[in-house]
Amino acid sequence: MPPGGTLFVIATPIGNLDDLSPRAAALLRRAAAIYCEDTRVTGKLASRFGFSAPRISCHAHNEEARVKEVLGRLRAGEEIALVSDAGTPALSDPGERIVAAASSAGFPIVAVPGPNAAAAALSISGLPAVPHVFLGFPPAKAGARRTFFERYRERPETLVWFEAPHRLAASLADAAAVLGGRPAVVARELTKVHEEALRGDLAALAERVSSRGPVRGECVVVAGGAAPDERTAGADEIDARIDALAKRGLPAREIAREVARASGLSSRDVYQRILGRKS
Repeated sequence: MPPGGTLFVIATPIGNLDDLSPRAAALLRRAAAIYCEDTRVTGKLASRFGFSAPRISCHAHNEEARVKEVLGRLRAGEEIALVSDAGTPALSDPGERIVAAASSAGFPIVAVPGPNAAAAALSISGLPAVPHVFLGFPPAKAGARRTFFERYRERPETLVWFEAPHRLAASLADAAAVLGGRPAVVARELTKVHEEALRGDLAALAERVSSRGPVRGECVVVAGGAAPDERTAGADEIDARIDALAKRGLPAREIAREVARASGLSSRDVYQRILGRKS
């Protein structure tokens, strides 16, 4: 590992500024520079918690250009903080390229965990939190969004995704059309004054949100996974999946695990089917 500085990946509040951890505040005070999604948003934290390091914009449109600069600072031995507007960098927020570059260069990267909107929504949803699948943001266009949800239609895990407020009603309607009438929760404005959790099935939530008019604030959707009867595929579909994975050169037991996960069958049953087809 080359001599040099450290990159601190710091989670920031998702609404309530009091959720910034003492450790995060201390590291932000001593950082040589803070790379942030929006310098104005991070400026509110700076005023509240008294850190004065230079704030340098690092967002979706300029992150690649910042990589060389950050690596130069790390080579010079500086401690660099990386933050997004809310939550954890690189989790549906900028930061992944900076972290990947620092990792490839061999610099220490330290996680400073904190508020997380997906975890907060799961914790109040009443739906199984383990296991769950985090989907990030669905596509903005309806056709691509339905295709996106289709990929997760047979997954048994609880599904969690973020959605922009102006697309929430349409996104819920598309999810309902693809996933069916699953129980769901829309968590909005988490940790803020107007925090709200709407509960119902996906279709009912789509109608409810649409009837309310414009929605404000960041939104997290938590939806139940596929029930066993939704996930049991027919024999032809099972065989097609087996053949597709076999063409990729996967061994029989790995094929069995993959097909079982997608179909709702046991891996033992799928493995026996693979052996039976070979005999």
